[in-house]
Amino acid sequence: MEEKHQIGLPHGAKAAEVYGIVGYLFSLMFFVLYLLWAYTPDWILHSMSITYYPDRYWSIAWPSYLCMLVAYFVVIYISWNIINTNPYDSYYTVRDTIKEAIQSKEKDLRFKDKSSIPEAADMSIHEVNSVLFCSHRERT
Repeated sequence: MEEKHQIGLPHGAKAAEVYGIVGYLFSLMFFVLYLLWAYTPDWILHSMSITYYPDRYWSIAWPSYLCMLVAYFVVIYISWNIINTNPYDSYYTVRDTIKEAIQSKEKDLRFKDKSSIPEAADMSIHEVNSVLFCSHRERT
């Protein structure tokens, strides 16, 4: 008796796939209806016995409101993250307590010799910021 192997049979669509295609079709349908409402002259709508519809002002107002709402949420999200960020010298920022910070003399010697790689050590966040964001005149 021969065994029939059925390879690659579909086992039905997943819920996410169904919701995705239904959402896509509904959004496409509402977009087409929006474009028809926004660009169709009144006399054509009246000839099809469509007499009750929103004012055309809303065809511009709603997208404008939605764009400003998105911009508002971006500003609020960034502001919220800035407010909730710990200061640089806060206890809650990560710091290695095993390795001691470099002494100032060692730090100066470490950067003078360009031929060798200095040993790994912690630098305070203030030193890092001064090296990255300050001009040479401000550091000296």
